[in-house]
Amino acid sequence: MSGDPIVAGYEANAEYWVEIVRGDLDPYHRDITEPALLRRIGDVPGQVIVDVGCGEGRLARSLAAAGAGRVYAVDNCAPLIDAALAAVPADAPITHAVADAAAMPIDSATADLVVANRIPHATTDPGARFVEFARVLRPGGRLIALSQHPCFYAGSEHLVDGRAALPVNEYFAGRVVRQHFSVAGRRSPAPSVQPIPSLSDYFAMITGAGFVVTALEEPRPTPEQFADRWWQENFTRPLFLLLECVLPDR
Repeated sequence: MSGDPIVAGYEANAEYWVEIVRGDLDPYHRDITEPALLRRIGDVPGQVIVDVGCGEGRLARSLAAAGAGRVYAVDNCAPLIDAALAAVPADAPITHAVADAAAMPIDSATADLVVANRIPHATTDPGARFVEFARVLRPGGRLIALSQHPCFYAGSEHLVDGRAALPVNEYFAGRVVRQHFSVAGRRSPAPSVQPIPSLSDYFAMITGAGFVVTALEEPRPTPEQFADRWWQENFTRPLFLLLECVLPDR
């Protein structure tokens, strides 16, 4: 088991997340974040893509099937990489690696696109990963980052009637959300550990690495989805932030 509490949580929950993802059981992922992420990614034929925090490999397989020239699927949770390797088609142009997002075994100026899909922020030097993303991208390349919403995502101790009530000093200092996940009646074996910075600190990490933010979305249910009472009860505040960033030509 890893000594890093974030990685240790994913290792303990690896089988759980494989079941959830491959069973398409998470409505937030299935109906909100994955469609928004794929729309923002767009067409990928021939592109070299880095899927950071690839988990069990669902997105990497989708991108390869959509015609990507090469997908580097990187995660620091070895059991999830093992699950990804077990599911990858033999001829898929996917290279898997167990590695930290801040130290990826990928040559500089290699990728057209880096996708960071809901990967937790690091507890130490969280900005280092964005410097690494800039390193592996070609000039003009894109970073697409989907995260928990820095302004509104909170643990149960900071929720009142389903809405975030976060003390302002904790918001600006950054907080760590520790919680079990419950999806489709299944509770994760171990709590996850998710450091969440303020919005200003998050943007400072991105722009400090040389990126320009070119688009911002807050994925949410459609009006038609909100007609369903489940969404009315379970999406009471913005939960997700989706950014598109470009690395300017140097």
